[in-house]
Amino acid sequence: MNYISEKIYIEENDKEYIILIGKNAQGNNDILKFSHQDDIWFHFKNVSGPHIILCNKGDVIPKKYLHQVANMLYKYKNHISYNSAIIYTPVKYVKKTPTLGKVITKKYNTI
Repeated sequence: MNYISEKIYIEENDKEYIILIGKNAQGNNDILKFSHQDDIWFHFKNVSGPHIILCNKGDVIPKKYLHQVANMLYKYKNHISYNSAIIYTPVKYVKKTPTLGKVITKKYNTI
C-alpha cells in the first residue's frame, strides 16, 4: 500500500476521523482518489513531500486540530525545517497534474 491511515479524535465533534498520508507519488495520487471534495488536504508549501488528507466530509474542524494534523507532515518528511510553511485546503480546490503525485491548488490557507 502506498499510503498510511491514522485516526484522530476531535473532542468538540465527539467523533473520530481518518487521516490518509501518501508515502510516495502514487500514494499521494491514491489518497486524492479516495477523498471527498470537502475533506481537507495538507502539504508543505513549495516543497515536495507527502500529502495528508483529513477525511472530515465537510465537518467543521477546530483550528487546533488542523494544526495537529498539519504537524504530522514533519513525521513523514525527513530533513525539513520545523518553521516550513504548511498549506491546507478542501480537496475540491486541489487538481491533479499529468505528473504523478503533483497537484495545483486553486486557493489555500497557510499554517
